[in-house]
Amino acid sequence: MVNFANIINGKDQVVILVDAATIPYFEGKVPSNILIKAKMEDIWIRDFSSVIPARQIKFKFAPGYHKHSDAREIENRFKNWISQNQLQYDKTSSIILDGGNVVDNPSGIRAIVTDRILRDNPSFTKESVKASLIQSLGVNEVAIIKELPDDTTGHADGMVMWATDDRILFMTETEPIRSEVINELKNSFPNVEVIEVPNYYVHETWRGFTSARNVYVNSIVTDDYIYMPIFNNPHDTEMLCLFQSLTNKTVVPISAENICIMGGSTRCLSWQIKGSNKLKILQAAVQ
Repeated sequence: MVNFANIINGKDQVVILVDAATIPYFEGKVPSNILIKAKMEDIWIRDFSSVIPARQIKFKFAPGYHKHSDAREIENRFKNWISQNQLQYDKTSSIILDGGNVVDNPSGIRAIVTDRILRDNPSFTKESVKASLIQSLGVNEVAIIKELPDDTTGHADGMVMWATDDRILFMTETEPIRSEVINELKNSFPNVEVIEVPNYYVHETWRGFTSARNVYVNSIVTDDYIYMPIFNNPHDTEMLCLFQSLTNKTVVPISAENICIMGGSTRCLSWQIKGSNKLKILQAAVQ
């Protein structure tokens, strides 16, 4: 996390949420004005925070892979911190949906989720939940792709990313899921290019969670940069060059070798915010 933050700092504005136990580890290793003391129940802040950086839409965090009591504690701890810092969402929704299962394009007009949303919200049909998401997210188009059958969380950000506003990178899969995903993306986004990239995924598990090793698409995409996870293997250079050839943003490698076994990577560890909430958080870091 130290290297992660130091690499981003100076390119994009960044803060680190730390608790009393971990703050000594960061002191002296990162600028003091990027540390905010906050007690969170989980490191994967992407999943229980709001989505769409410019609009901040908050869905209900109650995934099937967590005990209800654990999910409630994670959700409540985050809500309390939001309230304490006087942050506000543009909109809230009762739909159960992790932030890691919302992959929005840079301008925030298109979004991709997996059909895990239908398992978590069984009262919806695919078409009805798609219509609800378009309204809640404030986007023009939504794709609901097949989730990977062996993925614990069923998140879209382990399958796809946006290299530009109108170009999707899809980590290729075996049939029939490959064709099902590509067809859904092309039908939902008729003016978007879908590019398949190599799949070097390594299947591992840790405490019941499938790993994120070699999931290069779990990248953070900002206005000018793509922070791509690397895993200290021979594929890193190939994928870095490939991603750079497919975007007008600068691709920056971030080591995720040690964290990926736990089921997440760079995008999972981050929360992207714009507008008034961003200003309040930056001010809190200075205090």
